[in-house]
Amino acid sequence: MSEVTLDVLIERARGLIPILKERALDTERRRELLPETMADLHRLGLLKYYQPKMFGGYEMDWGAHAHIATELAKGCTSTAWIQCVVGSHTWMAARFGMEAQKEMFADPDVLIATAFAGGRNVEVKVVEGGYRLTGEWSFASGLSHSEWAIVGSQTKSATRDEYEMTLFALPEADFGQVDNWYVSGLRGSGSMNIKIEDAFIPEHRTIPISTFDSGTAEGAKAHNCYSYQAYMPEYFFSVPLGPIIGTAMGAMDAYLEITKKRFGAMFGEKVADQIPVQTRVAESTAEIAAAKLLFDRVFETLHERGSKHERVNKDELVRLKRDCVFVGKLCSQAVTRLVKMMGASGLSDTNPVQRFHRDMEALTAHQSQQWEIGMMPIGRYALGIETGNQIIDSAPEGDGFLY
Repeated sequence: MSEVTLDVLIERARGLIPILKERALDTERRRELLPETMADLHRLGLLKYYQPKMFGGYEMDWGAHAHIATELAKGCTSTAWIQCVVGSHTWMAARFGMEAQKEMFADPDVLIATAFAGGRNVEVKVVEGGYRLTGEWSFASGLSHSEWAIVGSQTKSATRDEYEMTLFALPEADFGQVDNWYVSGLRGSGSMNIKIEDAFIPEHRTIPISTFDSGTAEGAKAHNCYSYQAYMPEYFFSVPLGPIIGTAMGAMDAYLEITKKRFGAMFGEKVADQIPVQTRVAESTAEIAAAKLLFDRVFETLHERGSKHERVNKDELVRLKRDCVFVGKLCSQAVTRLVKMMGASGLSDTNPVQRFHRDMEALTAHQSQQWEIGMMPIGRYALGIETGNQIIDSAPEGDGFLY
C-alpha cells in the first residue's frame, strides 16, 4: 500500500476520463454513481488516499483529494464529487477514538457519508453507555453507496453547562435514505436525506466538535500524517476545489471538441472561424489558468503549515478563503461564457457543456463557496477591522501580506 503515490492515483484517474464521459448521462439519470463506476473507484484505490495506513490506506498529505478529483471531473463531476468529498471522510473518521475507527475501517473499502445541514426533528437522549438519536439531515452525498455515516447535532456537554456540536458515527443498519435528490446540477451525487430513528450510539462512536476540529484525540494522534491533527476549520473549505477546477477544464475540452466541427445553423459558416468565438475561448482559458494558479497556492500553503504542525496565520487564512471562492467565480464565469456561445444547442441536457455548466452552478452553491463568506473577511482585515470570524480572529498574526 505504501508504494502507491499520488502521481500513480492521478494517472489512474486520468485513465478513467473517457469511460466517465460515456457514463455521465446514465449517471445523471440514475441520480447516483453507476455500480461499475463505484467498482472502478475502489479497484483503483481512488478512495483510499486519506485512509490511515494501519487500516489499509495510503495516508497521503492534504491536497491529494483535490488533485485526483481534478482529473475525474473532466469526465464526470458527480464522480469527482463522490471521490473527493465523500472519499475524504476517511480523514474525518480517523479523528474518532480508536475503537470507533476499528469498527468503521473493518471493511478496507468503506465509504462514509456525512450530513450536518438541515437537521429536522432531531432528538438526542443521553442513555446508559451513550445516546439514542432520531432525526433527518440533508445533503448526504453518496449515501446509497455508504456503509457508515457521520451526522452532527447540538448535544448537552458532559463537562460544561452548555450545548455543543457532537458528531455521531452510525453503521448502515442504523440509518435510512429519503429519496429526494431531484436537482439541476450534481445530479449523480445521490446527495439525498439521511433518516435516523431511535438509533443507539455508544459513547465511543461520538466526539465533541472541539476535540474533532483540533485533532487532539488519541485516535487522531495514532496516525503519522499531519492531516489528522491539523486544525480542521482551516482546511475544510478547500475540499470542493478539485471538482471545480476539473469541471471547468472538462467544459472547455467538450466545448472545443464540439466547436471545431460545428457550422452555423443559418448560413453554414464554420463557427471556429468567428473572431468573437476565438476571443471568448481565450478569455475562458485565461480564467481557468488563473484559477489553477490560485488552486495550487491554496494547497501549497496548507501543506506547508500542516507538515510543520503549525496553525495557518491570519494573513494566510483570509487569503485562502478569498482565493477559494475566487477560484469558483473564475471557473463559473469561464463555463457560463462557453455554454452561452452554443446558442440553443447549449440548452440540451445531453450537451456535455450544459451538464458541466449545471454541475458548476451546484458546486459554487456549496457553503464554502459563498462569495461574502470568502470576500468580506479579507476586506475587513485589510481595513484594520476584526473580521468577526472567530477562526480567523483567533489565528496567529501574519506579516500583513494580502496578495
